[in-house]
Amino acid sequence: MTAEVKQGMSRRDFLKIAGLAGAAVQVGGFLAGGKATGSSSETYTGWESYNSGTQFFNRKPFEVEYPNFTPIAEVRRPSHLTDYVFGRVGMFQKAYEAKPEWTLDDPIEDLGFPPPLIAFYKKFPERLEWDYITFSETIPNNSVDRKEYGAFYTLLDVYEAGFGSINPKAPTSPPEESDFTMMGRGGPQPLGDKIPFKSPELATEFFKEISHRFGATLVRMTVPNIDWHYGDGWRGCPPEYDHSKLPAHYKSAIVVGVPMEWDEVLGSPNISTSYDAYARVSIAAVRIEGALKKMGYASRASTPNSSYDMVVPPYAVDAGLGEHCRAGYIIAPETGSNCRTAVIMTELELAPDKPIEFGVKEFCNDCKICAEQCPSGAISFADSYEGLEIRGYEHWYINNGACYNFWRESMGGMGCRLCVANCPYSRKDNWLHDMSRQLDPRDPTGIVRGTLLWMQKNFFDAPEALDYRRIAEGGHFAQYRDEPYWLHGETYLDIPITDPKEVK
Repeated sequence: MTAEVKQGMSRRDFLKIAGLAGAAVQVGGFLAGGKATGSSSETYTGWESYNSGTQFFNRKPFEVEYPNFTPIAEVRRPSHLTDYVFGRVGMFQKAYEAKPEWTLDDPIEDLGFPPPLIAFYKKFPERLEWDYITFSETIPNNSVDRKEYGAFYTLLDVYEAGFGSINPKAPTSPPEESDFTMMGRGGPQPLGDKIPFKSPELATEFFKEISHRFGATLVRMTVPNIDWHYGDGWRGCPPEYDHSKLPAHYKSAIVVGVPMEWDEVLGSPNISTSYDAYARVSIAAVRIEGALKKMGYASRASTPNSSYDMVVPPYAVDAGLGEHCRAGYIIAPETGSNCRTAVIMTELELAPDKPIEFGVKEFCNDCKICAEQCPSGAISFADSYEGLEIRGYEHWYINNGACYNFWRESMGGMGCRLCVANCPYSRKDNWLHDMSRQLDPRDPTGIVRGTLLWMQKNFFDAPEALDYRRIAEGGHFAQYRDEPYWLHGETYLDIPITDPKEVK
């Protein structure tokens, strides 16, 4: 399918439009105006705007009929034990604490891992090395750093705690039980009779509308796919539970997303947290689950705060929230990389949305900014993802062991988010970025993409990747951008504070 056919615009027409846009830009003061507009919090996508108008990008011209993920080998479902980094490192931590004398020169079998994890580490020896470094070096070093510099990040910890105190509970029984009950004043109650919709299309329209009111910035529907669900470890399920098939009542999947707070996330990796978006998207998803159950439809929300039964990015891609990107998650037209997601499985039959292609693949092939900035080297520098295979599917390779290792090195809220902050798509909703958002996916020449990347790399200074590392490693706990004023501890707090940026 050619770009001209898919996007409905010829090269000649595009160049005419680009010429007119270029003239308008010169008159308006492109760079100065864009910078001034970008400084206003009133133009942030998702800035306290919980209505359907927030999802402002028209996806219709970019919908595709074919799946976005292509199997190129035998497909293997993800595993809580190996692919889910928190499950894997949790097991490694227990084993290493029991055998602290173990080193990489010793047999992996000595740690007593189950055969699937041993096989995984032998296939991906770099993951074993990073998991070992995390617990033998990184976490002890981080404890030392926090004693010296932890006070500088106090207000971020306060901000994070406010969101972290809201934790929707994970199901405590299998889908066949928990999905058919809802909490009442006297405890779990069975669902009532189903309230029918006139059509799946109207059901979709209604739940999209109320999902925005419940706090979701983005919402799309798709169909269940067992390839995206973990092959083990679903919440509330006993070990003997049959994970080989999806529950019969799973008819539809609702995928919702929200951005993290924009100024705070630009302070990544150290003055940053994911908890604000985790809390908001989790609450939105639980509210949607509650509304579905109130109508009599069995439902189960998988959220950051109640954990997941599946890998979420493929569901977000299938639903057309965005496209898979170099950094391993989705880029959405409205929020760019700054999108935290949740999934609600339900027996309500909904009209599914289609995947979209709006130029992310081509942009990521050329950009590589997230890989260049990544302090851990976890993101691929490959010119494209062709030939990169994970669990049988062709997509970008992310070394989640290296990524997690830096999570445990960084200060402030645990994690990094730097690839979110420096992504050219992660920009505020203003006229400059809206114009770019509309022109680039319709540009068959690549001129817009090249211009945007040139601007990003020449007009926006950024630290070197090493600068984000700990001081003892040659860095200074750098931030992509300065922390917002309301997280600057020296302004508000009467405690001793050492700013790592001032350490020589």
